[in-house]
Amino acid sequence: MNHRYSERIPVECGAVFSGENMCGEGRVIDVSLPGCLMESPELVKVGDYMRLRLFLPDQVAPLNVPLAVVRRVDGSFIGLEFIRSSDEDQARLTRYVRRSFTVPRKVISRWDHGIELMAATGD
Repeated sequence: MNHRYSERIPVECGAVFSGENMCGEGRVIDVSLPGCLMESPELVKVGDYMRLRLFLPDQVAPLNVPLAVVRRVDGSFIGLEFIRSSDEDQARLTRYVRRSFTVPRKVISRWDHGIELMAATGD
């Protein structure tokens, strides 16, 4: 069993990305400090490098990731690892993830590879 070193935070936001042979849009499902899970109809493969902009909720400007690598592909789901970003954007992502830890969550669905999608509870 793989143990993650950073908890995934559920999110619903848009993303745009481009790489050597690709350009597209996606929907980010979750984010963690080292990466994110995105859904997109664009064809990518493990090992592809891309530039990514995430439009996180409650953020004024998009989060820029000048270098990310595709670590996993399962149909339209793409697992990305962030390799390079500015100190400012890393700090913004860290604040976003830490702030999200304080919101009570419940499991709303499970992706068939053990990824849990969570939602804030109103309780």
